[in-house]
Amino acid sequence: MRRQSKNKPQALIIGGGASGLAAACLCASRGIPVTLLEKESRVGRKLLATGNGRCNIWNSGPPVYYGDGDFAKRVLSRCDVNQVKSFWESLGLVTYEESGGLVYPVTRQAAVVLDCLRLRLEASSRCEIITGAWVTGIRRNEGGFAVTAKDGAVYEAPLLLAAPGGPAAPKLGGSGSLLMPLIGLGHRLIPTRPALCPLVTDTQPVRGLQGLRMPARLCLKAGDQAVTATSGEALFTDYGISGLCAMQLARDAGEGLEKQMPVTLVMDFSPALGLAPQYMGRLNPDDFEARAPESRQRLQTMLEERERRLGRPYMYLGLLPRLMAERVQGLAIPEAAQCLTGLELFVTGIKGYDQAQAAAGGLDCADFDPATLASRLVPGLYVTGEALNVDGDCGGFNLLFAWATAILAARHIISSSQ
Repeated sequence: MRRQSKNKPQALIIGGGASGLAAACLCASRGIPVTLLEKESRVGRKLLATGNGRCNIWNSGPPVYYGDGDFAKRVLSRCDVNQVKSFWESLGLVTYEESGGLVYPVTRQAAVVLDCLRLRLEASSRCEIITGAWVTGIRRNEGGFAVTAKDGAVYEAPLLLAAPGGPAAPKLGGSGSLLMPLIGLGHRLIPTRPALCPLVTDTQPVRGLQGLRMPARLCLKAGDQAVTATSGEALFTDYGISGLCAMQLARDAGEGLEKQMPVTLVMDFSPALGLAPQYMGRLNPDDFEARAPESRQRLQTMLEERERRLGRPYMYLGLLPRLMAERVQGLAIPEAAQCLTGLELFVTGIKGYDQAQAAAGGLDCADFDPATLASRLVPGLYVTGEALNVDGDCGGFNLLFAWATAILAARHIISSSQ
């Protein structure tokens, strides 16, 4: 059945996530009628879950992107952090910044971020939001685009902005289902796989530590080569290691495993022992390896001093969580120092999309203009956010890219429609 949107839209927007909502808000505020199609029963479900419900809305630090990282940098050179901040200030959102460039709403509630977008759109006569509209097909016609939903409804408009997100977090609406219709229009796909997800490891060396959280420095090795390293809070699980610092290694771990290389995780708990700074972020893997002997020697010296001063039964009391203390209590001091600064675990896999915050891969960015997000192949089509072959680190980078692409695409739609 053909369904005519109430407002005869100038643009259809597919996806009621971060990028789609932001683009719709900008277009509607400038008088451009839009219809937003969302396959879930409500918009913004994934946005509500970001930052553990606090919504790490962007990151003001140096950009950290993978896939087509150069494309991401070109996008952000045209819509930088200050422009994203101005967009949110225009909606009334007040933010604050934590160390490491992490920016949050001052309310510490993701719902407030969503409300800034959703409530304006619901009140606007220039925007119609249609939920439960699972898009299955896209085709060009004389008037622009015809979009078909699973229930048979067809929506038409001269312009189309696809912001469908990616396959990560399917329980929150993540799906790669719209990639195929976009490929059908001629775009190329870089195969997707989970990124920013927990690591599956050999669990024998950490048996009994499930649920323990400790600040750590982690290094991922593929073969004998140190590939990447991070710092942050590590979480022991019944299948391996989670926590943001571990999740940031998943992309490289998955790549190494796909190449059938032996992949190893090296864990250094110096930050938990007061021997290294505690912070979340990337480390230089070569520095990690170079400093490993020094870290081990410093800890050995500390433990020897504590044994002399406190006695062996109490030398770990007040220094380590009970579960970890029990793990090393019976070891000789050199062995304990080695375990606490260089614990090695074989990585056997990474968790799937259901536990991933983002996906690697997506539509080839070479098919899109970084200044406008317009397709180079299909006039009138724009693609933004996670559907593109760009994924960033934890800490607000993926949302920053979503906002920036939405703003640039909306600006071009506005200028093209006036």
